[in-house]
Amino acid sequence: MLYLALIAGEYVGWGVCSKYLIAELAKLTDTKVISPENTPAQIDGAVFHTIGDHNLTKVIDVTGKKNYGYTFFENLLPAGARKNAENFDTVFAGSSWCRDRLVEVGITWSDVLIQGIDPTLFYPTSDEKPGANEFFVIYSGGKFELRKGQDIVIKAVAVMQQRHKDILFVNCWHNAWAFSANTMAASRLIDFMPQPKWDSAYLEKLLVENGIDLNRTEILPRIPQNQLRKLYACTDIGLFPNRCEGGTNLVMMEYMGCAKPVVASFNSGHTDILTAQNSLMLTRMSPLALCDENKTPMAAWQEPDLEETIEKLEYAYQNQKELKALGQQAAKDLHTFTWQDMAIDLVQKLGLNQVAATNRKDV
Repeated sequence: MLYLALIAGEYVGWGVCSKYLIAELAKLTDTKVISPENTPAQIDGAVFHTIGDHNLTKVIDVTGKKNYGYTFFENLLPAGARKNAENFDTVFAGSSWCRDRLVEVGITWSDVLIQGIDPTLFYPTSDEKPGANEFFVIYSGGKFELRKGQDIVIKAVAVMQQRHKDILFVNCWHNAWAFSANTMAASRLIDFMPQPKWDSAYLEKLLVENGIDLNRTEILPRIPQNQLRKLYACTDIGLFPNRCEGGTNLVMMEYMGCAKPVVASFNSGHTDILTAQNSLMLTRMSPLALCDENKTPMAAWQEPDLEETIEKLEYAYQNQKELKALGQQAAKDLHTFTWQDMAIDLVQKLGLNQVAATNRKDV
């Protein structure tokens, strides 16, 4: 029996990942989901844990005979992280970059476990763009924060809208955590005033102040996962100039799974997904060191170059026929990263139910 200390949900990456992993693992081996309520401190079996933060602590305080953790982090690991990692027989990381950061601090009992996409929801779209054929549509999605690079998006799209009258900008940005959204105050590209909560009216003001034409902009509410493909079908290219990803960027993966090309930073977790054949990669980076309020080093990221971002968007605009080949390769590549593949990989690495895992794709 594999006990799953996972909390399923919607909209947030951890919740989506947990939802699919729970479902796919149940097809391969005996599993039981445990919750924070009414769970004993000790379990006579193996436990797969959600790791909640860069301190590498368990989200659900339970211990099994064997313990496996799953982590995504972007900040520097604090001094106590290695000690906490000793609570796990293996620490699985959401990307090769994330695993490498574990090894750097001596957590050598680590491995990589890549997220997947749902191929029944994210598969190639047609060449038609319902309601948007007269525009070249740039899409940006994800949690709004400095790490995700929406300030770079804003400045690059503003230039494109000034150059070309048929640029439509579509964004789907949200952040339920004010402390995270307010990291954008550290941007060197835009002036962002910290907000007490997510405010779409303030976002409109921010866009206008930075040269975005609201008449050629769509600011979208949260969209259910099963409706996202319809949105992606109306766009031409996704823009993901992220400064750091501890995982592989689920929004970007799902977008690429729909045979949509991306301009994206070739750094951190993105490097497990992007190739020169499936994307327009941003490769000109500069180091970005962040400190907390006590001037203690907090993160070491990479800053994509704004001018290169504009160059790649301009190339995409001028070579729209070539984008189709990039998108087709993106879909082909991303359909080797499914939630089923992820579950099979985990079952095999844990040595559970090897026959079922091996034969699963033939069922």
